[in-house]
Amino acid sequence: MKKLESERIAETLRGELEVGRWKAGECLPSVAELRNRFGTGTFAVRAAVRNLRDEGFVELRPRIGIVATEKGGVSMKGRILFVCVGERGSFFEQRLYVRLARRFDESRWSCIPVFLRSAHDGHLDVSPLARQVAEGVSLAIVLASERQVTEFLGREGIAYIVLNGYARDYPDAVGVVREDFIDCYCELIKVLRERRVKSLVEFDAERVMDRSFKVQLAAAGIPIRRVMCERDNESSWTLADFKRLGYSAVARFFSVSANRENPPDVVMFDDDYLAAGGIVAMLEAGIRVPQDVRVVFYSNKGNEPVLGISPARIENDPVAYADIVYDYAVKFLSGRKCAPPRNIWRFVPGDSL
Repeated sequence: MKKLESERIAETLRGELEVGRWKAGECLPSVAELRNRFGTGTFAVRAAVRNLRDEGFVELRPRIGIVATEKGGVSMKGRILFVCVGERGSFFEQRLYVRLARRFDESRWSCIPVFLRSAHDGHLDVSPLARQVAEGVSLAIVLASERQVTEFLGREGIAYIVLNGYARDYPDAVGVVREDFIDCYCELIKVLRERRVKSLVEFDAERVMDRSFKVQLAAAGIPIRRVMCERDNESSWTLADFKRLGYSAVARFFSVSANRENPPDVVMFDDDYLAAGGIVAMLEAGIRVPQDVRVVFYSNKGNEPVLGISPARIENDPVAYADIVYDYAVKFLSGRKCAPPRNIWRFVPGDSL
C-alpha cells in the first residue's frame, strides 16, 4: 500500500532524529521550510509533525517551533493545556506552569502553555486556544477568573480543571481546586489580638471580600475598613498597573490629614503588586513601616516586595500548588475518582507583625 505523504515525511524526519541530526532542545526547520523541502502541502507537514510529537521525538513550543526531545521514540500519553492570560502570564502562573510541565513530563504527558490576550473589544482572543484544541487535548487547566475560557472549553467538549474557584460556579468542570484560608486567618487574627490591633484598613481591587475572614475579624472585635482600588477595563490590566493602582489608592488615602495624623494600626493589601506600590506611597507620605503602621498582604511565595523589610503575608506556594493540581489531574486522566483538593495558604508573620 502506498504511504501517505505525511507518513513519508515523518519517516524521513524520524530517521534523521534517531541519528542525531538535531540534538535535544534544538529546533527543527519550520513548517514552511519543511513544506518546501518535501515539496508538499502544509497539511501533510503538520500531520507528520503531530505524529512525531505523539511518538515523543519532538515537542511543539509556542513562539519557538518544533523542538527535538532527548526521549525520542517514547510515546507521549497526550496533551494538557495550561491557559494563561497575558503575554507571559503572572509570576504565579509562570512558576505554576514550570512545575506542572516538569511533573507532567516525568509521567510522559505534554503540558503546553497557551497565552491569551485581550481583543480590541475587551474580550479575550481565544484563537490561540482554538488552534491547540484543534490538534487534540486530553485536559485543560485554567484559572477560575477566565470565564470566557471555560465557556469555550465547554462548547468544545474539552475536560478542564478550574483553579481558585467554587464548584457551584463551574458544574461542567471535572474538578475545582478550592483555596483554604481558614487556618492562616486564625493565625493572623491571633497575632492581631496579641498586638492589640484596634483598626485595620484593607486595600482591595476585588468586589467580594472573603466572608470567613470578615466573620472571624468581627468575632475578635477588630473593625475593618475597606478601601476599593478602582479600575476600569480589567482584562487589559498589567502587573505594573496593579503597582500603580496600589500606589495611587494609598497616596490618596494618606493625603487626608485625619488618616495621616491618626493612621490605622494595620494596613492590608489583597495582592502583592498592590502592596509593592502601596508601601512606597506610605513611605513617601512619611508613614514608617512597621513603626507607625504594620503591613500584611496576600502573596505568592518568592514574590514579596523588596523594601528592606519582610512584611507579614498570607502566602501561597506555587510549587506546592502545582503538585496538588498535578496529583489530581493524573488521577483523573487514569480514570480514578477522588475528591477535588484544597490549596492551603499559610500565614507568615514577617517583620511587620
